[in-house]
Amino acid sequence: MPLDIRNLNVDFRTLRGWVRVVDNVNLKINTNDEILGLVGESGCGKSTLGLAVSGLLPPNSRVTGEVLVKGQDVVQNPYSRKIAVIFQDALAALNPVLTIGEQIAEIYIYHKNMQKKDALEITKKVLVEVGLPDNTVDKYPHQLSGGQRQRVLIAMALAMEPDLIIADEPTTALDVTVQAKVLQTLMSVVKSRKIPMIYITHDLALASQVADRIAVMYAGQIIEIADKNELFENPRHPYTKALLNSVPRVDRDIEELFVIEGEPPVPGNFPTGCRFHPRCPFMMDKCKQIEPGLVIFNKAVVRCFLYE
Repeated sequence: MPLDIRNLNVDFRTLRGWVRVVDNVNLKINTNDEILGLVGESGCGKSTLGLAVSGLLPPNSRVTGEVLVKGQDVVQNPYSRKIAVIFQDALAALNPVLTIGEQIAEIYIYHKNMQKKDALEITKKVLVEVGLPDNTVDKYPHQLSGGQRQRVLIAMALAMEPDLIIADEPTTALDVTVQAKVLQTLMSVVKSRKIPMIYITHDLALASQVADRIAVMYAGQIIEIADKNELFENPRHPYTKALLNSVPRVDRDIEELFVIEGEPPVPGNFPTGCRFHPRCPFMMDKCKQIEPGLVIFNKAVVRCFLYE
Protein backbone atom coordinates (compact mmCIF):
# COMPACT_ATOMS: atom_id res chain seq x y z
CA MET A 1 0.00 0.00 0.00
CA PRO A 2 1.54 3.36 -1.05
CA LEU A 3 0.28 5.28 2.01
CA ASP A 4 -1.30 4.23 5.29
CA ILE A 5 -1.79 6.91 7.96
CA ARG A 6 -2.79 5.45 11.32
CA ASN A 7 -4.01 7.43 14.33
CA LEU A 8 -1.92 10.48 13.42
CA ASN A 9 -1.91 13.35 15.92
CA VAL A 10 -0.11 16.69 15.69
CA ASP A 11 0.35 18.97 18.71
CA PHE A 12 2.03 22.36 19.00
CA ARG A 13 3.70 23.78 22.10
CA THR A 14 2.21 27.18 22.97
CA LEU A 15 2.16 29.49 25.98
CA ARG A 16 -0.97 27.61 27.06
CA GLY A 17 0.76 24.24 26.80
CA TRP A 18 0.36 21.58 24.12
CA VAL A 19 -2.49 22.24 21.68
CA ARG A 20 -3.78 19.52 19.36
CA VAL A 21 -4.28 20.61 15.76
CA VAL A 22 -4.64 17.28 13.94
CA ASP A 23 -6.55 14.61 15.82
CA ASN A 24 -6.52 10.85 15.23
CA VAL A 25 -6.38 10.92 11.43
CA ASN A 26 -6.61 7.67 9.49
CA LEU A 27 -6.16 7.79 5.71
CA LYS A 28 -5.07 5.40 2.98
CA ILE A 29 -3.97 5.59 -0.63
CA ASN A 30 -4.59 2.18 -2.11
CA THR A 31 -2.90 2.29 -5.53
CA ASN A 32 0.18 3.92 -7.02
CA ASP A 33 -1.80 6.06 -9.45
CA GLU A 34 -4.40 7.29 -6.96
CA ILE A 35 -4.87 10.98 -6.15
CA LEU A 36 -6.45 11.65 -2.75
CA GLY A 37 -8.05 15.07 -2.33
CA LEU A 38 -8.00 16.66 1.12
CA VAL A 39 -10.53 19.49 1.46
CA GLY A 40 -11.81 21.75 4.22
CA GLU A 41 -12.04 25.33 5.43
CA SER A 42 -8.91 27.37 6.11
CA GLY A 43 -7.50 26.44 9.51
CA CYS A 44 -8.98 22.94 9.64
CA GLY A 45 -5.51 21.31 9.74
CA LYS A 46 -5.14 20.00 6.20
CA SER A 47 -1.82 21.75 5.46
CA THR A 48 -0.52 20.76 8.91
CA LEU A 49 -1.38 17.16 8.09
CA GLY A 50 0.60 17.43 4.85
CA LEU A 51 3.59 18.90 6.66
CA ALA A 52 3.43 16.15 9.28
CA VAL A 53 3.51 13.44 6.61
CA SER A 54 6.41 15.14 4.83
CA GLY A 55 8.37 15.84 8.04
CA LEU A 56 8.46 19.60 7.59
CA LEU A 57 6.80 20.73 10.82
CA PRO A 58 8.61 23.30 13.03
CA PRO A 59 10.53 22.28 16.18
CA ASN A 60 7.67 23.24 18.53
CA SER A 61 5.52 20.42 17.15
CA ARG A 62 4.95 16.85 18.26
CA VAL A 63 3.77 14.04 15.97
CA THR A 64 2.40 10.71 17.20
CA GLY A 65 0.90 7.81 15.31
CA GLU A 66 2.13 6.02 12.18
CA VAL A 67 2.68 7.17 8.62
CA LEU A 68 3.53 4.15 6.49
CA VAL A 69 4.86 4.99 3.03
CA LYS A 70 5.30 1.75 1.13
CA GLY A 71 5.54 -0.05 4.46
CA GLN A 72 8.14 2.26 6.03
CA ASP A 73 7.07 4.27 9.09
CA VAL A 74 8.42 7.72 8.26
CA VAL A 75 7.51 9.09 11.70
CA GLN A 76 9.88 6.69 13.46
CA ASN A 77 12.40 6.62 10.58
CA PRO A 78 12.41 10.14 9.12
CA TYR A 79 15.44 9.48 6.90
CA SER A 80 13.47 6.83 5.02
CA ARG A 81 11.15 9.51 3.57
CA LYS A 82 10.98 9.83 -0.22
CA ILE A 83 8.24 12.43 -0.23
CA ALA A 84 8.10 15.51 -2.45
CA VAL A 85 6.06 18.61 -1.61
CA ILE A 86 4.71 21.11 -4.13
CA PHE A 87 3.97 24.39 -2.35
CA GLN A 88 1.52 27.08 -3.45
CA ASP A 89 4.06 29.94 -3.51
CA ALA A 90 6.65 28.88 -6.06
CA LEU A 91 8.57 32.17 -5.91
CA ALA A 92 9.12 31.70 -2.16
CA ALA A 93 10.02 28.03 -2.59
CA LEU A 94 12.73 28.66 -5.21
CA ASN A 95 16.17 30.14 -4.53
CA PRO A 96 16.29 33.58 -6.23
CA VAL A 97 20.08 33.58 -6.78
CA LEU A 98 20.41 30.17 -8.44
CA THR A 99 19.30 29.21 -11.93
CA ILE A 100 16.49 26.70 -12.34
CA GLY A 101 19.00 24.20 -13.72
CA GLU A 102 21.27 24.49 -10.68
CA GLN A 103 18.36 24.01 -8.28
CA ILE A 104 17.02 20.87 -9.94
CA ALA A 105 20.42 19.41 -10.86
CA GLU A 106 21.58 19.44 -7.23
CA ILE A 107 18.94 16.80 -6.50
CA TYR A 108 20.72 14.43 -8.88
CA ILE A 109 24.18 15.52 -7.71
CA TYR A 110 23.56 14.96 -4.00
CA HIS A 111 21.07 12.10 -4.08
CA LYS A 112 22.43 10.12 -7.05
CA ASN A 113 26.10 11.13 -7.09
CA MET A 114 25.94 12.41 -10.66
CA GLN A 115 28.35 14.77 -12.32
CA LYS A 116 26.96 18.27 -12.87
CA LYS A 117 26.98 17.95 -16.67
CA ASP A 118 24.94 14.73 -16.57
CA ALA A 119 22.59 16.14 -13.95
CA LEU A 120 21.84 19.17 -16.12
CA GLU A 121 21.04 16.96 -19.11
CA ILE A 122 18.49 14.97 -17.10
CA THR A 123 17.13 18.24 -15.69
CA LYS A 124 16.38 19.42 -19.23
CA LYS A 125 14.40 16.23 -19.91
CA VAL A 126 12.34 16.65 -16.73
CA LEU A 127 11.58 20.27 -17.61
CA VAL A 128 10.40 19.25 -21.07
CA GLU A 129 8.20 16.59 -19.46
CA VAL A 130 6.32 19.28 -17.51
CA GLY A 131 5.89 21.50 -20.56
CA LEU A 132 8.87 23.86 -20.30
CA PRO A 133 11.61 24.43 -22.91
CA ASP A 134 15.01 22.94 -22.06
CA ASN A 135 16.63 26.39 -22.00
CA THR A 136 14.71 27.03 -18.76
CA VAL A 137 17.78 25.58 -17.02
CA ASP A 138 19.54 28.92 -17.60
CA LYS A 139 16.70 31.09 -16.26
CA TYR A 140 16.30 32.54 -12.77
CA PRO A 141 12.94 32.28 -10.93
CA HIS A 142 12.11 35.98 -11.42
CA GLN A 143 12.41 35.54 -15.19
CA LEU A 144 9.55 33.04 -15.29
CA SER A 145 5.79 33.52 -15.08
CA GLY A 146 3.79 32.13 -12.16
CA GLY A 147 2.64 29.13 -14.16
CA GLN A 148 6.17 28.38 -15.33
CA ARG A 149 7.51 28.55 -11.76
CA GLN A 150 4.82 26.13 -10.64
CA ARG A 151 5.86 23.73 -13.40
CA VAL A 152 9.43 24.01 -12.12
CA LEU A 153 8.25 22.85 -8.68
CA ILE A 154 6.52 19.90 -10.32
CA ALA A 155 9.78 19.07 -12.13
CA MET A 156 11.70 19.26 -8.84
CA ALA A 157 9.20 16.89 -7.26
CA LEU A 158 9.61 14.41 -10.12
CA ALA A 159 13.42 14.62 -9.97
CA MET A 160 13.33 12.99 -6.54
CA GLU A 161 11.48 9.97 -7.96
CA PRO A 162 9.37 10.10 -4.79
CA ASP A 163 7.13 7.45 -3.29
CA LEU A 164 4.53 10.14 -2.58
CA ILE A 165 3.80 13.70 -3.70
CA ILE A 166 1.97 16.21 -1.50
CA ALA A 167 0.56 19.17 -3.46
CA ASP A 168 -0.55 21.93 -1.09
CA GLU A 169 -2.86 24.24 -3.06
CA PRO A 170 -0.30 24.39 -5.89
CA THR A 171 -2.35 26.61 -8.20
CA THR A 172 -4.01 29.04 -5.78
CA ALA A 173 -2.00 32.06 -6.97
CA LEU A 174 -2.61 31.41 -10.70
CA ASP A 175 -5.39 32.67 -12.95
CA VAL A 176 -8.02 30.20 -14.08
CA THR A 177 -6.65 29.38 -17.55
CA VAL A 178 -3.08 28.87 -16.33
CA GLN A 179 -4.39 26.93 -13.35
CA ALA A 180 -6.17 24.44 -15.61
CA LYS A 181 -3.05 23.84 -17.73
CA VAL A 182 -0.77 23.37 -14.72
CA LEU A 183 -3.23 20.97 -13.09
CA GLN A 184 -3.49 18.97 -16.30
CA THR A 185 0.30 18.68 -16.40
CA LEU A 186 0.45 17.64 -12.75
CA MET A 187 -2.25 14.98 -13.17
CA SER A 188 -0.66 13.67 -16.36
CA VAL A 189 2.83 13.19 -14.92
CA VAL A 190 1.74 11.58 -11.63
CA LYS A 191 -0.58 9.19 -13.46
CA SER A 192 1.99 8.26 -16.12
CA ARG A 193 4.75 7.76 -13.55
CA LYS A 194 2.36 6.05 -11.11
CA ILE A 195 3.19 8.31 -8.17
CA PRO A 196 0.43 8.55 -5.52
CA MET A 197 -0.49 12.09 -4.51
CA ILE A 198 -2.30 13.97 -1.75
CA TYR A 199 -3.91 17.06 -3.26
CA ILE A 200 -4.73 19.66 -0.58
CA THR A 201 -7.24 22.37 -1.44
CA HIS A 202 -10.16 24.42 -0.12
CA ASP A 203 -11.66 24.51 -3.62
CA LEU A 204 -14.24 21.76 -4.07
CA ALA A 205 -14.43 22.32 -7.83
CA LEU A 206 -10.69 21.71 -8.21
CA ALA A 207 -10.88 18.65 -5.97
CA SER A 208 -13.61 17.19 -8.20
CA GLN A 209 -11.38 17.61 -11.26
CA VAL A 210 -8.14 16.31 -9.79
CA ALA A 211 -8.88 13.69 -7.13
CA ASP A 212 -10.03 10.09 -7.36
CA ARG A 213 -11.18 10.02 -3.73
CA ILE A 214 -11.83 12.94 -1.39
CA ALA A 215 -11.39 13.25 2.39
CA VAL A 216 -13.19 16.13 4.10
CA MET A 217 -11.53 17.66 7.16
CA TYR A 218 -13.09 19.75 9.91
CA ALA A 219 -11.53 21.01 13.15
CA GLY A 220 -8.53 18.68 12.89
CA GLN A 221 -10.52 15.52 12.15
CA ILE A 222 -11.46 13.58 9.03
CA ILE A 223 -15.26 13.64 8.90
CA GLU A 224 -15.98 11.96 5.56
CA ILE A 225 -14.14 9.93 2.91
CA ALA A 226 -15.64 8.78 -0.39
CA ASP A 227 -14.97 8.45 -4.10
CA LYS A 228 -15.36 11.88 -5.67
CA ASN A 229 -18.51 11.02 -7.61
CA GLU A 230 -20.11 9.50 -4.54
CA LEU A 231 -19.17 12.49 -2.38
CA PHE A 232 -20.65 15.05 -4.77
CA GLU A 233 -23.77 13.06 -5.63
CA ASN A 234 -24.52 11.70 -2.13
CA PRO A 235 -22.77 13.71 0.59
CA ARG A 236 -23.43 12.22 4.02
CA HIS A 237 -21.98 14.44 6.73
CA PRO A 238 -23.95 17.65 7.44
CA TYR A 239 -20.74 19.66 7.04
CA THR A 240 -20.04 18.17 3.61
CA LYS A 241 -23.62 18.92 2.56
CA ALA A 242 -23.28 22.49 3.82
CA LEU A 243 -19.99 22.97 1.96
CA LEU A 244 -21.51 21.80 -1.32
CA ASN A 245 -24.65 23.91 -0.81
CA SER A 246 -22.53 27.03 -0.28
CA VAL A 247 -20.84 26.71 -3.69
CA PRO A 248 -22.32 29.02 -6.37
CA ARG A 249 -24.08 27.12 -9.18
CA VAL A 250 -24.33 28.08 -12.84
CA ASP A 251 -26.91 25.43 -13.72
CA ARG A 252 -29.76 26.81 -11.60
CA ASP A 253 -31.17 30.09 -10.32
CA ILE A 254 -30.18 30.92 -6.75
CA GLU A 255 -31.52 34.05 -5.07
CA GLU A 256 -29.27 33.77 -2.02
CA LEU A 257 -26.21 31.63 -1.35
CA PHE A 258 -26.36 29.14 1.51
CA VAL A 259 -24.27 30.16 4.51
CA ILE A 260 -22.91 27.86 7.22
CA GLU A 261 -23.90 29.58 10.46
CA GLY A 262 -21.28 30.29 13.12
CA GLU A 263 -17.50 30.05 13.00
CA PRO A 264 -15.22 27.01 12.86
CA PRO A 265 -13.67 26.24 16.26
CA VAL A 266 -10.03 27.04 16.92
CA PRO A 267 -7.47 24.47 18.17
CA GLY A 268 -7.39 24.33 21.94
CA ASN A 269 -11.05 25.30 22.12
CA PHE A 270 -12.78 22.48 20.30
CA PRO A 271 -16.32 21.78 21.61
CA THR A 272 -17.10 18.53 23.42
CA GLY A 273 -18.86 15.80 21.50
CA CYS A 274 -19.14 16.31 17.76
CA ARG A 275 -17.02 19.28 16.77
CA PHE A 276 -19.58 20.40 14.21
CA HIS A 277 -22.58 20.30 16.55
CA PRO A 278 -22.74 24.07 17.32
CA ARG A 279 -23.28 24.70 13.58
CA CYS A 280 -25.24 21.57 12.65
CA PRO A 281 -28.95 21.73 11.74
CA PHE A 282 -29.36 18.02 12.63
CA MET A 283 -27.86 18.22 16.13
CA MET A 284 -29.11 15.70 18.69
CA ASP A 285 -28.55 15.76 22.45
CA LYS A 286 -25.81 13.15 22.37
CA CYS A 287 -23.92 15.17 19.75
CA LYS A 288 -23.07 17.65 22.53
CA GLN A 289 -21.59 15.01 24.83
CA ILE A 290 -20.23 12.09 22.81
CA GLU A 291 -17.69 12.30 20.02
CA PRO A 292 -18.79 10.17 17.05
CA GLY A 293 -16.37 7.76 15.45
CA LEU A 294 -15.89 7.00 11.78
CA VAL A 295 -18.40 4.45 10.47
CA ILE A 296 -18.75 2.81 7.07
CA PHE A 297 -22.04 3.71 5.41
CA ASN A 298 -22.65 2.28 1.95
CA LYS A 299 -19.73 3.52 -0.18
CA ALA A 300 -18.47 6.17 2.24
CA VAL A 301 -16.82 6.56 5.63
CA VAL A 302 -18.50 9.22 7.77
CA ARG A 303 -18.16 10.63 11.30
CA CYS A 304 -21.80 11.24 12.30
CA PHE A 305 -24.45 9.72 14.58
CA LEU A 306 -27.03 9.99 11.78
CA TYR A 307 -25.45 6.93 10.16
CA GLU A 308 -25.10 4.57 13.11
